[in-house]
Amino acid sequence: MFRYPTPTLAAEAGYAIAGDRFAILLGSGVGEGVIARLWNAAAAETAVLEDVLSVLVAGGIHDLPDFAVAEFPDDGSDAVRVAVRGRAVVETSDRTRVSGADARTWIETALAGAVGIRLALGAEPAGGDLLPLGLGVTRADELSWGRPFPAGREPSADVTPAAEGDAPPGTAAPVTVAIPTVTPPVSPPAPAPVRGEEIDVLQTISVDRSLFARPFGDDEELELPDFLREDAAATEAPDDRTLYASRRGSAPTGYALRLPGGRTVPLDRPVVLGRSPRPARHPGARIEPVPSPRKEISGTHLEAVLDGDTLVVRDLDSTNGTIVRPPTGAAALLRGGAASRVPLGTELDLGDGVTAVFDTAGPLTAG
Repeated sequence: MFRYPTPTLAAEAGYAIAGDRFAILLGSGVGEGVIARLWNAAAAETAVLEDVLSVLVAGGIHDLPDFAVAEFPDDGSDAVRVAVRGRAVVETSDRTRVSGADARTWIETALAGAVGIRLALGAEPAGGDLLPLGLGVTRADELSWGRPFPAGREPSADVTPAAEGDAPPGTAAPVTVAIPTVTPPVSPPAPAPVRGEEIDVLQTISVDRSLFARPFGDDEELELPDFLREDAAATEAPDDRTLYASRRGSAPTGYALRLPGGRTVPLDRPVVLGRSPRPARHPGARIEPVPSPRKEISGTHLEAVLDGDTLVVRDLDSTNGTIVRPPTGAAALLRGGAASRVPLGTELDLGDGVTAVFDTAGPLTAG
């Protein structure tokens, strides 16, 4: 059963949508046409969370309203999938809270074992008596489902991820779309790592980036340099002395990746980008850590190798992939270990606000 508090000024309140498997709360100012499309999307028998989100992004990713969406499972699992943006929050009866504050797009996660959930516009509960709501739409700034919340009990503050190295191997890490995260219960211990193997105890926050770019097609042919081919094990890999796009001793115009903050990374050898790349796993490559406070970028995310006057970018089995935006043409989502050859001026969006632009860098000198 859903419940909601009667708003003081209904015309200024948000919209609460109660469906068979969805609870949706939106900020005021959303057009009734959008509300109707959300209802239709949520009411479809095969609807999933992504269908609701696609209605919200139809008006443009930069014009999203504040919202909270909860998708209740019908597959026998006990995990409720939620997505939150802006001042909206989702709270559970066990005092877990997911906030959409500071999200570039929205936060998406799964809450296991929830027996009561409250969606609200603002951190403070409305209080007062709650009215029952079956299936339908009403004006409200709060919508609750399941076991009532204990009276007078305030939800806890947002749970933030532990610092790198604080969590033991086997700890289930946040699984979300963007920013502040929720730490699910601890899972059974993982098998002991092989001696010398490094593990990332905090997994990457999962983001559905296919809403922003078409997936890179498996049928798209790509001529890779010899050392990147799967059947080229005997081919000598580039090392620190390799100078791309030039002959040793010459000084042509070089190429580089331009990162946020004005940092320029020369492409005189392969470049590996990620939240915390391991140098030992990429001998001969230039290791470039990039900031990802919200863990949207994988520890080892993307490899970039200059080949002539084009750049070969390869996904390193990252969680969320990389959106490749060439100077002309449609953006593509590179993931699943795929590779793509991109022209000068291409922007590589790794997530979490981090982009790398393939650009010229002035003269190169052999080192």
